[in-house]
Amino acid sequence: MDTPEDPQVDIPSPRADDTLPAVTVLGDKACKARFGVAYVRAIFSQAGFPFKETSPDEDAMAVDGDIDFLTASARVQIKCSSQFKISGRSATWPAEVHWRDRWNKSKIPVYFVLVILEKDDRFDWVEHHSNGTDQQAAAFWVRVDGIGPTENIVIAKDQRLTIDTLNQWAEEVEECFSPR
Repeated sequence: MDTPEDPQVDIPSPRADDTLPAVTVLGDKACKARFGVAYVRAIFSQAGFPFKETSPDEDAMAVDGDIDFLTASARVQIKCSSQFKISGRSATWPAEVHWRDRWNKSKIPVYFVLVILEKDDRFDWVEHHSNGTDQQAAAFWVRVDGIGPTENIVIAKDQRLTIDTLNQWAEEVEECFSPR
C-alpha cells in the first residue's frame, strides 16, 4: 500500500542500446510523429475536447485533424521535433507552399502545433517513476490560416499549448460565425 512515507523508487526505463521488442513496427521518425499527436491529444482530452484525427494519406487539407468545439471545429497541424529546446523565445518551421495554400483557403482557424522534445532518444521522451509517468515535452502553437505566401512558420514560445489555449481557440472559431 502506498503511503506518503514510502521512499521514492525509480522504475528503470529501457535504453536505446537495449534490444527493442520483436513486435516493434514504427521507426524513429514515425514514433516521433505519433508521440506529437498523442501529446496534443492528451491536452485536448484533459480540457474535454474531442480530436478527430485525419486518416493517414488523406491529409489533403494539410492538417492532422480537427478539434471539436460547440460552434464548429478548428483544424490542427502537428509537428514533433527534437531539434529545438523548450526554452527560448521562438522556433521556426518551414512552411510548404501547398500547406499555406490549403490553410489560407480555410474559413475556420487552422493552428500549427509544434511539440518539442528536449531529447532525440525516444526512450527519454517519457519517464516512469513511482509517482506516475511524465512526458518530457512541451507544445507551442500559432494560427496559420492567414500566413503569407513566402513565410516560414514562427512559433513564439510564449504561446504554450495548455487548457487555457483552447478557450482562446474556441473564441476564434466562434468569431468566424459572428457578424463583423
